[in-house]
Amino acid sequence: MQIQFADSLPLCPEFQPAAEVRCATPDLNGCLHRFFDTSPISPSGRYLAVTRFRCENRLPAPAETAEVVVVDLTTGEADVVAETRGFETQLGAQAQWGATDREFFFNDTDTGRVWRPFAIVLDPLTGQRRELQGPVYMASRDGLLAASSCLLRTGATQYGYGVLAPLDMIPWNSGAVDDDGVTVTDTQTGEARLVVSFRNIVDAIGGSAGELGGRMVSM
Repeated sequence: MQIQFADSLPLCPEFQPAAEVRCATPDLNGCLHRFFDTSPISPSGRYLAVTRFRCENRLPAPAETAEVVVVDLTTGEADVVAETRGFETQLGAQAQWGATDREFFFNDTDTGRVWRPFAIVLDPLTGQRRELQGPVYMASRDGLLAASSCLLRTGATQYGYGVLAPLDMIPWNSGAVDDDGVTVTDTQTGEARLVVSFRNIVDAIGGSAGELGGRMVSM
């Protein structure tokens, strides 16, 4: 589908690009999309999903919020569809699309006594939303599954890729444990299950969990 971009999205002539380049968030500072391997553009090509930071002159702190924004590229309108505490500085709130424009995923964090990241499925056209048991790092193209490692632990090995949390809320692993690894969530039922643990991975390559020693966190 060919999209007729809104006139309010200004052209960017710098460096004389061979293709037409426009600024999709001219009135919003601090926006970023998830990553190069997930398109921020909705399946129809009409909408753009970004995470917007509150400030850009310092790192955010745990429990601070960011905004999840959906831009209509045909009108130029940018709607803040949610606030989130489930984000970090490299990949934001992992905002991404499922099978249609009415299936939009991002993370939030329950910052209660035990911090718990979880995914939200939102219909940005109606505002209807559902909470899932597990978080999302990558959603399948058909939107039926969402896979993730433990996003609390992720920042300890890949800064900016997980979610913000106080140090005393980050669980640590000792060796290759059997209760942490890759979780897959059924987005229709909301139920999450651990499909492969670090112990499974080490065993599969012929290693030994005891050989790792020390502290180990999710990758």
